[in-house]
Amino acid sequence: MSFLIEKNLNTSKKIFDAHHTGDPFSSFDFLNALQETNCLDSDSGWVTNCLKHENGTAIPFYEKLNSQGEFVFDYAWANTYYRYGQAYYPKLVMSVPFTPVDGCRIIGPNDKSRNDALKSLVNHTESAEYSSLHALFVEDKQKDIFKDQGFIERLDCNYKWKNKSYASFDDFLNQLSSRHRKNMKKERAYIKSLNIEFEHISEITEQDWQDFYLFYSITYAIRGQRPYLTASFFRELKDLNPTIVFAHKKGQRIAAALFFQYKDKLFGRYWGTKEPINFLHFECCYYQGIEIAINNKCSEFDPGIQGHHKLKRGFEPVLNSSFHWIVDERFRDAIKKYCESESKQIIEYFKQSQEYLPFKNA
Repeated sequence: MSFLIEKNLNTSKKIFDAHHTGDPFSSFDFLNALQETNCLDSDSGWVTNCLKHENGTAIPFYEKLNSQGEFVFDYAWANTYYRYGQAYYPKLVMSVPFTPVDGCRIIGPNDKSRNDALKSLVNHTESAEYSSLHALFVEDKQKDIFKDQGFIERLDCNYKWKNKSYASFDDFLNQLSSRHRKNMKKERAYIKSLNIEFEHISEITEQDWQDFYLFYSITYAIRGQRPYLTASFFRELKDLNPTIVFAHKKGQRIAAALFFQYKDKLFGRYWGTKEPINFLHFECCYYQGIEIAINNKCSEFDPGIQGHHKLKRGFEPVLNSSFHWIVDERFRDAIKKYCESESKQIIEYFKQSQEYLPFKNA
């Protein structure tokens, strides 16, 4: 079976259109927008590639010169390679740049075609003398493909809000214990006391995008960084059902958060503000998202990874998996042992986190 490595996604669009049924972020439109709007320039560390298999399967992947924008942290692995005089970079990564979300990493008609394509990419990793191949935030239904081929699984824990047929935000609050319900009401009341109001916009204009991008950029500027994503990138997302939530104070926009709905799932990914106000992030990115999810009858709301503070606000812990093919057997054995040990700790944390959920029957 033959395959071709391409430097862009364009000739694989038909495969994406025919077989992609997952999240919006691993769709052709999202990945191609990253490529076409200068988000993946030479400074970003992401170099676009796509394996196109003759069986009608495609794997978007990236040559990485660093580990920035991945959110599965392997700096310790890179340092170990360095200490032993070996090169960890460049490596290959199957992921959505700058966007940590579970999704399909192999686009194809069936499991056999996806397995064959992954074998081809492993062979390319080894023959081209890359150190490793990494599939990050793999959706549940594709995990067995990687396990069957001997990839090392690495676990992590993030948080998602589950809709238990809530009729309203108050209905959701009523399912919480008294202490947590009062705390969330107090946070929302504080925002309301500042006369901050919220506007949900789905028909997004050029001015809306300009205002949103200003707030988004500020979150990076205060850390002395440039934004991962360009202004033109966001304008290309009009077909992915985005909604911007703007926060208004005294008639002026002061903050914004961006949401995407795909089928019955809601995703929150980017936000920013020009005023550091207590609880504004929680309100913009979590509580407004929960209201959208309830109103649109979404089954779950994924607000992004990390953040133990989400637990007491009703977001439940979930395990996610990344998979790693390490070419050098010596490093492979060491990294496998590390991931096995780390995974035990993650599972223990996951179990303990379930005990801290704010629901009455937790």
